Amino acid sequence: MAQKFACDLEEADAVARELTRMRSDMKLSVPHPLADAMSTMTGGPVVQALAEFLNAVTTARTSLIASVDTAAGLFAGLVEGTLDLDQVLANQTMEM
Repeated sequence: MAQKFACDLEEADAVARELTRMRSDMKLSVPHPLADAMSTMTGGPVVQALAEFLNAVTTARTSLIASVDTAAGLFAGLVEGTLDLDQVLANQTMEM
């Protein structure tokens, strides 16, 4: 039945697993090499600009990780929902 809804369950499951792995890798990776370099610098406009840049990168990274996590959940939900729908339709067919 999943083919009727144009859902390749194996592919959707593989995408969900790959996105989950990517999110984990992103969370475990070093946030930004500049973070360590900032600890050795003293104040001034360059340091302020670098701090603002680092803050923007950190915000974007956090948002990207959340988006990848959401996408992984959507693909996992697609697989689960399609399997549930297949089961319901199979049960209805058997009742007829």
